[in-house]
Parts: sequence; structure tokens; C-alpha cells
Amino acid sequence: MARRRKQEEEPIEESRGLTRASLRRNLRIAGWTAGVVVIVFVSAAALLEGEVFFSKDARFALPESGALATDAGIRVDGLSHASESAVLKVFASDRGRSISEIDLEKRREALRTVDWVKDASVRRIWPNQLHVTIEERVPVAFIQVTSGLSTDLTSPVVNRPKLIDGEGVVLSPRGKLPPGLPLLSGVRERDEITRRGTRVRLMLRVLDELKNVREKIGEVDVTDPENIRVLYQNGDRQLVLVLGNERFRQRMETFLDHYDGIRDKLQAKSVLDISLEGQITMMDGGGLGK
Repeated sequence: MARRRKQEEEPIEESRGLTRASLRRNLRIAGWTAGVVVIVFVSAAALLEGEVFFSKDARFALPESGALATDAGIRVDGLSHASESAVLKVFASDRGRSISEIDLEKRREALRTVDWVKDASVRRIWPNQLHVTIEERVPVAFIQVTSGLSTDLTSPVVNRPKLIDGEGVVLSPRGKLPPGLPLLSGVRERDEITRRGTRVRLMLRVLDELKNVREKIGEVDVTDPENIRVLYQNGDRQLVLVLGNERFRQRMETFLDHYDGIRDKLQAKSVLDISLEGQITMMDGGGLGK
């Protein structure tokens, strides 16, 4: 009987031991949890206090004004054609504010709307400066833009030149420009940028295939993409060559191979169709041979 009572008491003692162990474990978990909560709370409070400090302390404020960009706390690199004043205007509302409060991504997007700016980066220079790096667009051709009407009945429309880059973005001429840019016809400023971009890329393809005579090509006309024309300058002769829509290099080679034989038959300005394989034809119907 005594042995039986002892066997019954042993599970009770074991259960009490397990309960005490579980209690200690739960207390440790609760202690760790409380510690983590305290750390998070203290960190959040410190972070909030730090944000308030950076936003309110005058030492971190972008200077109000200055004669130069560097004097006003903004350093701008990469400018050749884009307007520095237009770039600085993007940050006009940030003057006197802490640089910690400036949304750099929004300023970058605003900079990309400035004429000639393709892309930009903006970074903070502590305690109170910004560093702006500009990537400018690269013009690949001129285009003619209608600017008004004239009183000259022979030329009633007044055109002025603008530039266009490889993506079809129209640019106002500023500063020193790359030499030898061709005139691109068949592109209008009011066209959608996708249309302009497609036609600029077509022009670039033509010029790439005709790179051996690139310096003699002053104009590319993509008004009809299926019947591209180029203005070919050779000495005192300006020849309009109709290339079609493919095989530009081969067709130009055919023309050059036969040029000496047809030179004396050409006028100062002639239009030649060289889009037919192995054949050169004057647009007025006069055949110049094969």
C-alpha cells in the first residue's frame, strides 16, 4: 500500500516540476518581449526626435539665395546647353528648408522636364547642400519649325530651325552645337513623340548605311517612309536621290559606280530615282542608263 501511494505521488511531483519550468520559460519569453517592445519604442522615439532635429535645425537648411549655384548650396554638373537658371528653379520651393525634407525623386522627375535635360541625379551633401548631375540630350539633326507668316507671297511661311535628338525630342538651339548635323524633313514639332522618334531612327538607319558618303548628305527626307530621299552635295551640284525604303548602301553604290558616266547630263539640281535595282532614272522621265 505504501509503495502504491509513493507511485501516485511521483506523477504529482513531476507535474509540479513541469509547471514551474513552463512558468519560468513563459516569464523569460515575456521578459524578452517586453525588452524588445521597449527597444522598439525607444528607437522610434529617437528616430522621431532625430527627424525633428534635422528638419528644424537651421544648420541643415538649404541657403535662401546666392549669386551662383554653389553659393546657394546647389552644385550643378553636366550643363552645356540646358539653362542653369531653369535647373535651379526646380529647387525654388526648397530654399530655407532642411535638405532632409526634400523629395529627391520628385526633383529628379521635375529636372527631366527642363529643355535639353535627358536625365538627372540629385543627392544630399550634409549638412546643407545638394549635388545635381545633369545628363543632356544629344541632337542628331535639325528640323524646320513654322514660326509664323510673312508678307512675302513667294514665301508666306516663316520657318526657324530647331534640333531633335535620337528619341524624337525637339530642342531649342543653345550654345555650341555638333558640326555637320543634317536637316531632317518630314518631321513636325506637333507630331506625337512616338512618330517623331520612329522617323528619327529611320534617318539614323539611312545615314548609318550611307556612312561612306555621310559628309555629302545635307538633308534626309522621310516624309514618305516608303520613298526616302536624300540631298547629295557633290561639288557645285545638289542632287536629290530617291532611295526607296531599303538597301540604301547598295543603291548608293550603284549611283556612284555610274556617276562619272552621267555627270555631264545632270543639271545643277536634278532629281534621280535610284530605288530600282541597277537603274538610275531622272524624275522627269529621262533615263540615264543602267
